[in-house]
Amino acid sequence: MYRLLKTMLLLVSYQTLICSAQDQHSELFAQQKSGLFVIEVTDVASSNKNIIGSGFLLSDEGVLATNYHVVSAHVLYPEKYNLEYKDMDENRGDLEVVGVDVVNDLALVKMVPDEPGNTSDLWKFEPTAELPEQGATVLAMGNPYDIGISVVPGTYNGQLKKSFQKNIHFTGALNPGMSGGPAVNEAGLVIGINVAGAGNSVSFLVPAEYLIALVDRYQQQQGIAYDSMQEQINQDLIDYQARLIDDLLAAEWELSEFGPLMIPTAVQPYVDCRGSTSEVDDDLLYQQHTSDCGIYDRIYLSDRLDTGMIEIDYGWYTSDQLNQVQFYNLFETASFLPFNRATIDDVTQFRCHEDITRFEWLDDVPFKSTYCVRAYLDYAGLHDVLYAAKSLLDRSEGVYLHYTMAGVTQDKARQFNERFIRSVKWK
Repeated sequence: MYRLLKTMLLLVSYQTLICSAQDQHSELFAQQKSGLFVIEVTDVASSNKNIIGSGFLLSDEGVLATNYHVVSAHVLYPEKYNLEYKDMDENRGDLEVVGVDVVNDLALVKMVPDEPGNTSDLWKFEPTAELPEQGATVLAMGNPYDIGISVVPGTYNGQLKKSFQKNIHFTGALNPGMSGGPAVNEAGLVIGINVAGAGNSVSFLVPAEYLIALVDRYQQQQGIAYDSMQEQINQDLIDYQARLIDDLLAAEWELSEFGPLMIPTAVQPYVDCRGSTSEVDDDLLYQQHTSDCGIYDRIYLSDRLDTGMIEIDYGWYTSDQLNQVQFYNLFETASFLPFNRATIDDVTQFRCHEDITRFEWLDDVPFKSTYCVRAYLDYAGLHDVLYAAKSLLDRSEGVYLHYTMAGVTQDKARQFNERFIRSVKWK
């Protein structure tokens, strides 16, 4: 009887704590919701909505924060797409973009005209670079599926380790339309900006430290004209890829056994590697083994173009059933594609150089190498690079080395290529 009573008291205490936390969350949301906005990008020709996202107020001047991917269509084609806000009372107004950080998918927008209606009574959100303890409660706010401003409680689970961009892992359901909304700690400070959901309550936030940096840049520049925005985006992308590649090149590339080769895998903690082998089957005429590593941070530029990724993979083919001609034909079918989305409106055709190359550190074994480059049409100095080198070792064994890089300068691509090919050894 005593144990039963003790258990009941514990349950009552637990339920009381839950109710108390829910009351606090409700009070915080009620206090802050006046500073939350729906952001709409509408097609000029049809007046139909093109993109719906969320934003939150930062200042009395009517400056709001949101995601770049929410406003990108307007930035790229301001004559085709209008940018508007809608507040909690269904009031509407025009917005202009005054600051962007495409690398971290952030944008600042400002109410038009420069002196909007009275915003002094609206809540102003304050970002903080200080992150909570893992397991702490975080409240994400936004406009899921355009059904109205809502609050989603969840859990802070640290920053991503297998990612060069240290976005926050938020255990909570971020749905379409919530992009650009704030995620606040229990003190009401913004610790992150909603950016993506991956299903099953796995979601991601952009750390607020990047928003703080963007606000600082905006205050120094006092905004930026649309015709100057492209140049700034270009430079941000070049600087980002330079930091990433320099960090890769500075690392010790530890080698692991892979068939007849020693190949790099544990390059940096944010390089994610997977291995696979084709199923053993008596009817299968060959075995295919692969080692795939990558940096999968995607930088959104438009709905048809993204950049920033690097994929590195190695292949090892063996067969004891195919003759030399059959094995060669099989091995030659291994083809490679760029790792990012792009269309003919975004990039040139690949220009490729093929050669038979012998590397002295690989005992002068001949490799058929292909080096391909395509240029971005609207982002000067940026290129996608694809490299592959294949070698048929004997009648029943072959290997290939391959990588693809998105959005790099030619100079950084050459530096990476030199390190990549020199990192491989025979076992």
